[in-house]
Amino acid sequence: MKQVHIKNKIFAFSLIIFVLFNLSCRQNNASHYFKNGSAKYQLKNYKSALTDLDQAIELENDYIDAYYVRALCYGNLKKYDKAENDFNKVIELNPDYKDAYINRGFYVLEKKGDFQAAINDYNKYLDLNKNGDNAFAFNNRGYAKYKLNDFAGAMNDIQESIHSNPDNSFVYKNRALIYISLDSINLACQDLEQANKLGFSEEYGPKVNDLITEFCSQD
Repeated sequence: MKQVHIKNKIFAFSLIIFVLFNLSCRQNNASHYFKNGSAKYQLKNYKSALTDLDQAIELENDYIDAYYVRALCYGNLKKYDKAENDFNKVIELNPDYKDAYINRGFYVLEKKGDFQAAINDYNKYLDLNKNGDNAFAFNNRGYAKYKLNDFAGAMNDIQESIHSNPDNSFVYKNRALIYISLDSINLACQDLEQANKLGFSEEYGPKVNDLITEFCSQD
């Protein structure tokens, strides 16, 4: 009987080793696919990145960073429902994953026109990032407030963003939009020119030049 008992122990121990080894292999493979997918995301090869990130999640279904990067890929591909599902999964796995809130607001809720929900996400991000760089969050929250016609609140946030990062071309474009709504065209045109000096057109396209043509060109 002792010999059988010992054999059973050896078998159980071997089974545990086998399970742990396979789990380790799956995790290593998941990490490999995640790294590949993240690298492709950085290169803006979003569709190819999705293939790797799908594999990572299939191997490790609570791989929170893989869900997060996959959400960013979906957002850039304008697949907003899928992006939202992945951002929601990240927040379900870790309610304090701050970047999921700011990017769900930007990539999903703003694009769907739900600006109040976007503001709620930016508020949550700011609560979780009190000591961090919040220029991007203030800029986005200011834009969302502008879309809801809260021009005073929008201006406060935009000014805070400029104070934190005066070299962001996008924030001057957003402040110009507020000035246009307030019929302060001269101030709007100054901001549009500043946005272009900081490289808005090269990075984001013709929006600022279109506004300059509409509001600032001399007859």
